[in-house]
Amino acid sequence: MAAALVSFILGQLAAITFETAWQELKLVIGVEEEVRKLQSNFEAIQEVVEDAEVKQVVDKSVKRWIDKLKDVASDMEDVLDEWNTALSKLKTDEAESASIPKKKVRLSRLPFNLGGQVIRGYDIGDKIRRVNVELDEIAKEKDRYHFARSEMTQPRRLERTTAYVDVSEIKGRNDVRDEIVSKLTSDEGSIQTVSIIGMCGIGKTALAQLVVNHVKGQNSFDDVVWVCVSDFFDQVKIAREILEGLRCGSSRDLISLQGLLDNIAEKVRDRKVFIVFDDVWTEREADWEALRAALQHCKHGIRILVTTRKESVVKVIRSSHVFRLELLSDEICWEILKSKTFFGREESERRDLEDVGMRIAKKCKGLALAAKELGSLLRQKRRRVEWERVLNSGFWELEIAEEYIFRPLLLSYYDLPSTIRRCLLYCAIFPKDYVMGKNELIVHWKMQGFLNSVDDDSEMLLKGEEYFEYLADRSLFQDLGRDHYGNIFVGKMHDLVHDCLLFMTKDEIVTKEVDSKETWNLDLVSKRARHSSIKISQPNSFPVCINGVEKLRTLITIGESYDVTFEGLKKLFSEAKCLRLLDFQLPKIRKVSEQIQVPEEIGNLIHLRYLTFLSYQSLELPESVCDLRNLEYLNIANCSKLPKEMEKLINLKYLYTSDCNRLSHYPKGVGRLTSLQRLDRIIARVDCNHTTDFSVGDFENLDLLRGDLWLELEGNSINIEEVERAKLHNKIHLMELRVVFRSNNTGHEMKDNFIKALNPRPNFHIHFFGI
Repeated sequence: MAAALVSFILGQLAAITFETAWQELKLVIGVEEEVRKLQSNFEAIQEVVEDAEVKQVVDKSVKRWIDKLKDVASDMEDVLDEWNTALSKLKTDEAESASIPKKKVRLSRLPFNLGGQVIRGYDIGDKIRRVNVELDEIAKEKDRYHFARSEMTQPRRLERTTAYVDVSEIKGRNDVRDEIVSKLTSDEGSIQTVSIIGMCGIGKTALAQLVVNHVKGQNSFDDVVWVCVSDFFDQVKIAREILEGLRCGSSRDLISLQGLLDNIAEKVRDRKVFIVFDDVWTEREADWEALRAALQHCKHGIRILVTTRKESVVKVIRSSHVFRLELLSDEICWEILKSKTFFGREESERRDLEDVGMRIAKKCKGLALAAKELGSLLRQKRRRVEWERVLNSGFWELEIAEEYIFRPLLLSYYDLPSTIRRCLLYCAIFPKDYVMGKNELIVHWKMQGFLNSVDDDSEMLLKGEEYFEYLADRSLFQDLGRDHYGNIFVGKMHDLVHDCLLFMTKDEIVTKEVDSKETWNLDLVSKRARHSSIKISQPNSFPVCINGVEKLRTLITIGESYDVTFEGLKKLFSEAKCLRLLDFQLPKIRKVSEQIQVPEEIGNLIHLRYLTFLSYQSLELPESVCDLRNLEYLNIANCSKLPKEMEKLINLKYLYTSDCNRLSHYPKGVGRLTSLQRLDRIIARVDCNHTTDFSVGDFENLDLLRGDLWLELEGNSINIEEVERAKLHNKIHLMELRVVFRSNNTGHEMKDNFIKALNPRPNFHIHFFGI
């Protein structure tokens, strides 16, 4: 995550120094030099940060160094965002003030009023200096760790696997073993490749060992070869292991790959050979081509079994049969636990621990690795209270977690590009078993700035889809839901993956579950919280007080029913000025008669990109919402009145109001939101160009609208010129209109006049309701 953040900061610094307006900041003495120093320090850190991220897992001092770096880089990101916001406001205000004579303004002395915050050039300069002091310390400190300067895409995998296993310890896989053996012993084709795919810890290697043991017992093959590929893919090393498995003596005297492959081709020619490639990571088809060609010299056919975490590997190696390993049942997990823990115990002791053990088995959520390691842990614990402590702990709190459970998962994490790592880590903010919608998650990533490697908005969304599918391909998402085209649209994280992410983010992502009926406070002062989610599982009040929110970027609330006090929101908005994503979900009614008041202080949140307020109580947004110049996503329910100056939300791309049945009209300023891409519902005057209310013609400049739109038409007649002004033919991404006339005096004549004036393009769908 640190690597991607440092890279982003460097890009921002490089871009902003070329801004004409930035040159005005030179008037603040020494700031230009400070910026150059910042760039130099970040560039020096960028060279080693990949190595540091890998080493932080085993070296706590490196972890502390990485944490300090992320804090400083995030602070700098906020400073740059503050500056860009001020520049954007300046440009917008100048464009709107045509009557004021143009003159050059010294930005360093110019005050910007951003949501109640007065920002001057020297304020920005002072913040840059403070960041630089901290970054300078961090840059100097890095030298003591002797980080490698070459980029590392993944850590070295030191654990090696073999074909030997105690088959009595492998539970619940006999049926799939028999299926795999049946495919391997068939007479189809010259090279048959069977793949076992699944997430880390599900038991892929154990199943492959079970298959090998069974095949050897049947004497189905002349030679059975086991190759652990989990280290970096090395064709020479793999070829040598195959030759040694074919009992050809030492191959150390052979140096070239060609010589090794010639020997393999010769040795397999008249033999029936079964090769297991365990833990394959490479996605390069070229890595397999020469080896495959050598194996094709076998007259009797080669049988290959591959285990992998990646769907892409299955395609590259041209698998003829694919087995996607299912999670074990709770009962099987309990069998594994029992085999590890109950050996040598008295029958009375077993009975005393059995009910707790069965509940602990459910914590494994079907992963053989978790069951095995928990069993090893529990074997050392004799008392029931110790078992209950394990039951009530998260995986990340157990002493075995880091060394034995999380480390295999970390291989999948470090195999990801740095840009995707931060996207995965962010998923820890959602509760366990949370069904993540692909589009929902992509929007979150976008608002956090995780997809800023591309400028174009549509390209950014495509990049998000690529990231989501990349994670699904590596078995880091499960329970994938697909549409009828085969595209993934939802997914979940396994509990163990979720726990591993919480372990990695620790105080950076703070999740809190409240099951008390009492009013409570949340203290983040001792944390480094940047993202927080609060799950309220019983009727409760939102925290009256949240302390330590000054650097909080994300706040998500999830609950069945809870109240939000005006005072609690006011304090939150006054202090959490770095918020970029705020999501309040109030799905159940408590006090229908009361209206939720949103304090004016919400205008302080100048970094805010995403705002969701969902409630069955009446909601009214204050005018200060229009100070949120960076706001891109606004989703509200039961809002009775929208702010008048909506046109100030110049970056708004998503406006969702379909559940705002109390709205009687929309402000005309919506028509000036030229960045708007999704608008699910709107009320529009169709009889005139109204001075304050949104009218049909105000669609004129909303050419980026896409998808479908629920359109409610207000008026007893059709103004043809007003409808023509909408220029529907320019909305090439808008696919469908669902239209309802709010007047009681409508008929087919009004409908026909509306369609004729609208002049829709061919294949555009318009559906009328109530006529």
